[in-house]
Amino acid sequence: MKKYVFLILVIIVVILLFLTYFLKKDETIKIGFSGTLSGKYSTLGHSVLNGFLLAFDDVDYEVNDKKIKIIVKDDKQNEESAKSIINFFIKENIDLIVGNTTSAMTKISLSQILKNSKTFLFSVTSSSGEFSGKDDNFFRTQVALSKERFDILSRYLIKHNIKSLLAVYDYKNSSYSKNYLSSFQESFISSGGKSFIETISMKESFETILKKIKEKKDLDGVFIVANSVDSSRLIQFLKLNNINKKFCASGWAKNHEFLEDGGKAVNGTLFLSSYNENSVNKKYLDFIKRYKEKFKIEPTIFSAQAYETGKVILKILEKDSDLKNFKTNLLSIKKFEGLQGFLLFDKYGDIQREQYLTVVKDNEFKKIYNY
Repeated sequence: MKKYVFLILVIIVVILLFLTYFLKKDETIKIGFSGTLSGKYSTLGHSVLNGFLLAFDDVDYEVNDKKIKIIVKDDKQNEESAKSIINFFIKENIDLIVGNTTSAMTKISLSQILKNSKTFLFSVTSSSGEFSGKDDNFFRTQVALSKERFDILSRYLIKHNIKSLLAVYDYKNSSYSKNYLSSFQESFISSGGKSFIETISMKESFETILKKIKEKKDLDGVFIVANSVDSSRLIQFLKLNNINKKFCASGWAKNHEFLEDGGKAVNGTLFLSSYNENSVNKKYLDFIKRYKEKFKIEPTIFSAQAYETGKVILKILEKDSDLKNFKTNLLSIKKFEGLQGFLLFDKYGDIQREQYLTVVKDNEFKKIYNY
């Protein structure tokens, strides 16, 4: 009899261990990541992915005794790839997706997301104003494009007698680049500047862009909205051909690759962004140190925002590990600690940050203190 009782107890223990193991395995928190990780837009994608993963490295991919798994996909800056990835995540019941790394791909992903109201999209870099002020399942740690965002840049340019600009933009990320230019132009005109003399797509060759710039007699500067490689190489090409105007570039181009590719030619380039590379905030400096130790490269502003995005997600998961409640929890907490201050989300999941003017000096990004 004792033998049978013992055997039954052993069987019960084995069953309990079996159930515990598989139940715990099923509790793994899965988060999707979709970004451009190949091709000429991949610098941005990898800087975002690195910063995002570093946040989870800090907690060994675990929160409240539950493992976290990040499923990474490359959208290749391709519409069909972006759609396929989102549909894969939805099919796999992934409730939270971090992405995309360009506004053009975010627009595609969001169109798929809106067909499935249970899935959330959280972007680190997408700033197009067309996503703003909507009660949907989209959130971001990147400040949305608006006239007000550009006012300090516009005032600075007018103060320095730069009133006439020609614009060059990346047509493959037009959701961002066209919205960027229209928001800036609205601010620039209201501050006393003129409408763009001409707006040229990067479809045109550098030689064609050079020719059009030389034809403009009253041109004060050139505003480029493109990735770091195209922006730096265009500035370098134009300066080699004696175009000594004021150059402005978008935050998209603001990374170490811009400095490396452009060399001395990019000195003097003006940027507007929501990060101060010269900050002495301890959290920010600690982040830079850990990032460089792990990835052997300088982080970008988007690496920092991606890290913050990861920390926001972790904060929410500490409260509630069910990502189906992500929107409710994000909007109820609202205020999160960032690397250079607090992040405050509004009721639509948009965020506000202080804006900084930066100039390239001695091949480094330097904050301008007197606007």
